[in-house]
Amino acid sequence: MSFLPRRRFLFLYSTTGAGHRAAALAIRDALHSRYGSRAEVILCDGLQALRLWPLDRFPRWWPFMVRLGGVPWGAFYRLTNSPALQQMLARSLLPLTGAAVGRLLLENPADVVVSLHPLFTHTFGSVLRRRIQPPPLVSVVLDLVSIHAAWCSPDCTQIFVPTPQAAARALAWGISPERLECAGLPIHPRFAATAQLDPADVRVQLGLPAEGPVILVAGGGDAGGPLFKVIRAIAARLPEACLVVIAGNNARLRQVLAEQIRVAHIEGFVENMDMWMRAADVLLTKAGPNTVAEALVMGLPMVLYHVIPGQETGNVKWLLNQGAGFWAPNPERAATTVATLLAEPRLRAEMSAAARALARPASAIVIGDALWKLANRA
Repeated sequence: MSFLPRRRFLFLYSTTGAGHRAAALAIRDALHSRYGSRAEVILCDGLQALRLWPLDRFPRWWPFMVRLGGVPWGAFYRLTNSPALQQMLARSLLPLTGAAVGRLLLENPADVVVSLHPLFTHTFGSVLRRRIQPPPLVSVVLDLVSIHAAWCSPDCTQIFVPTPQAAARALAWGISPERLECAGLPIHPRFAATAQLDPADVRVQLGLPAEGPVILVAGGGDAGGPLFKVIRAIAARLPEACLVVIAGNNARLRQVLAEQIRVAHIEGFVENMDMWMRAADVLLTKAGPNTVAEALVMGLPMVLYHVIPGQETGNVKWLLNQGAGFWAPNPERAATTVATLLAEPRLRAEMSAAARALARPASAIVIGDALWKLANRA
């Protein structure tokens, strides 16, 4: 009987937005689909597990950090976007973070440590570097184009980036080509399967009308920013359309919408975003990387109404240049752009083809396979 090895993977994510955990789940499920119980994945909300103030407050502060149009956050992003500064910060904070990081690694022994958040990459790299035989550290970059230097520690054995533009940035920061792999942003494998379904059948399953346009509106995990005004403008401009709003964790938005605006479906955080996307004709969304990557696989034309300065800025230009999206940064313009798209099937078809050309539907599987090989090589 042949011996089938078991391998342990420590996935470090944070709930600063919904995308980091979603990516961790996508890779975990891809590993399980390929290697079954031989792949043991430890999902760790690193900022909470470290129990270090103020790091453990970041998820709670995140919605406030990106308010005011994200201008303060964008300035902070640019000021700290330097490999030298990230290395210096990691070294200077080591006396404060080293013991907690060491404890977390001791409590969760792993064959490979995977960082799915930029705050962990240099911090854990600094600790692992001091060990005699440390497990490999891998960074899975979850920003599409405008990536931050915090993702790219020289202590990483491998860094997965989602686009050639992101790879170019990492190379410019001195990351060697053999440690980089352009694998796409990891989204759940079920999106590729759902993309093959008949949209009419999906509408029936979701209780949506078989005929007429369906507009899907998404605002990320926190569904903040100008989303309410955008929804109001869309509802006024296209009263006959079926408007579906994914409001994430924003319970207040769900309540206000239910009281003030006629919306066909108001959903909170959903586990079947693939189904809602497949049923829609147009996606109106902020330029969050996970939602964008998922919509590309579904071939769903996108209208972008908001962007967080810094990590999301490059997403807009990238989609526009490739013909997969429109930029509509105010409610009236967003409503007009959606109305134009619904009136022009040929334009939607062209955008759908452009989106599918950019899609990386097997991203989570590619990354999972690479992690498995790395664990067995280590």
